[in-house]
This record gives sequence, C-alpha cells and structure tokens, in this order.
Amino acid sequence: MDDSTISAPHAMEATAPPDGEALGRAPAAALSGALPAPNGHRTSTVLREFLDSQTGERVSLGSLRDALGDRGFGVLLLIFALPNLVPVNVPLLSAVLGAPLVLLAAQLAYGRHEPWLPDWLTGRSFPRESFTAVVRRALPALGRIETLLRPRLTILLSWTGERLVGVVILLLALILTLPIPFANWLPAFGIALFGLAIVEKDGLAVLAGFAAAVASVVVAGAVVIGLIKAFLLILSGLLG
Repeated sequence: MDDSTISAPHAMEATAPPDGEALGRAPAAALSGALPAPNGHRTSTVLREFLDSQTGERVSLGSLRDALGDRGFGVLLLIFALPNLVPVNVPLLSAVLGAPLVLLAAQLAYGRHEPWLPDWLTGRSFPRESFTAVVRRALPALGRIETLLRPRLTILLSWTGERLVGVVILLLALILTLPIPFANWLPAFGIALFGLAIVEKDGLAVLAGFAAAVASVVVAGAVVIGLIKAFLLILSGLLG
C-alpha cells in the first residue's frame, strides 16, 4: 500500500482540534450568549469615550453630534432627554438640550434617515463639567439597561415603525416644553427608551416606550385638569 494513502488520515486527525480546544478558542460572548451591540460599541461606552476626549471648558452640540457618528437619532434623543431624568441641578442645560428634541422628533416622523441640526443649534454649548455630571450620574443605570436590550421585534423599527415612533416622541417632546409641574420625568423616560430602542434595534423597548408615552399623557392631563380646577376654585372664591 502506498505511504501517501496511509498518512492522509493521520494528517486529517492532526489538523482537527479536539472539541474542548475548539470551545476554548470560541469568543467569550458566543459562549455566554451575549450579543454585541448592533452599531459596535455600546452607547455607554461611546459616551465615556466622548467625555474622556473633551478637554475644553464647554461642550458644543456640534461636537457631540459628530462624536456619535452613525448612531444618529437614538443617542441624540437619549442625551437630550437625560437632564430631565437625572437629579442634577444644572442651570440652562435642560434648555440647551431640550430645544433639539422637537426638531429631531419631527425629522424622525417625516422619515429622515439621518438627523440634521442647523448651524445655530450646533454652535450652542454648555459647561463641560455640568454635562459630565449629568452623564456620569446616568451611566451606571444606562449600563444595566443595555444588558437587557438586544435586536428583537425589529418590525416595530422598520421605516414605517420609526415614523410612528417619531410622532409619539414629538408628542412627548411637546409635553416637555410645557410648564407642567411634576410632568417632565415620564415623557423624558419615554424618549430615552425610544432612543435606546432605535440604537439597539429592540422592539420590546419600543413597546415600553409606548407604555411610558401613554402614562405621560395621562399624568400630564391629570395635572392640567387639576390646575384648571384649582384656578376655577380660586377664581370663584375671589368673585364670591
């Protein structure tokens, strides 16, 4: 028998690694069942890297938009909602970050694929220390939420689905602009959920955002009705 025919099986055995070694070389994420972020790094990681890269005294919306790259609408919505979610008193930060929410929501509802901010808005800035305080306060909770998110029910984030999400976010953004006491946290939370859902392609987070939106409308409506009743009661007492 020819030697080459005898050595062939042995060559095959030598190149085939044992099952244990193959598993040992498998990526840890595959063994643990963890899924990578759809856009590479997680949003929390991108925000940490952005904070570390800032050395000036102020942070502009333009530099923030450029640092987010292709994450677009999702992360911008999350960041602009953060000041209403984190119990850190930063003067004017909510005003600076709140203005773009209506603009972004309108663009998403219209069907734009990438966010656009006018020059007068990208030039607006706020103190770096104030922005860092808000983001650092939110990062632990954001990291925990990200572990629960993964691509699923993606039909809710199709082009039509995102337009519907944009309409709901626009409603929530308008509620945020109203001077309604105790009615800011829920709509901001809903916007943040929608933002993360867009980044992570998670339809379940979209459903949670819809639930937060319904609760926001109910709470805002109850507060407005209560204020109207109180005003009428005071007015009737004065007119007596």
